[in-house]
Amino acid sequence: MSSKTKVADAMTTTVVTVGPEARLEEAARLLRVHHISGLPVVTPEQVVVGMLSEHDIVRKLHRATGVGSARGLLDLLLESAPSKGESILEVCRRQMKNTRVGDAMSSHVVTVDRETSLEEAARRMGAHKIKRLPVVDARGTLVGIVTRTDLVQAVGGEVRLRRGSLRPAPRPRKTSGPFEDA
Repeated sequence: MSSKTKVADAMTTTVVTVGPEARLEEAARLLRVHHISGLPVVTPEQVVVGMLSEHDIVRKLHRATGVGSARGLLDLLLESAPSKGESILEVCRRQMKNTRVGDAMSSHVVTVDRETSLEEAARRMGAHKIKRLPVVDARGTLVGIVTRTDLVQAVGGEVRLRRGSLRPAPRPRKTSGPFEDA
């Protein structure tokens, strides 16, 4: 990866976002529909105020029910008739419907600007153990996002402008082979 390669050369400019007042259920649907694992939380003016990831949602549900642990997941799967009150699944659904994104998001957001080198973006992702960086202008307004996938493509010499893309390039389709059912 050349130190001259900038975030602007690899970032996605059409970014799926959510507001802090949205509910976790809405955010989870956005993650699923767009095949992404996290999204910037923005004000109506598109200023980044947080990041919400699948991990943040699971952490919030774990605090309410324990479902983020192996035992909690087993309880969720095995519990058919709760002995007291709501089932764990009902509690999770209620949490998803009633919890605001702003109450579950990570509010410490590491960002980059368009001129940041991809090397620096990779360094920040590694240092902060994160998978994506919102790209902002001087006012903190969201202008794009750069992900680990973008960095991998850059390292492989596959940096290309993906203006308007909502997700990484499609993965190759699996074909049946000698060890798979046709």
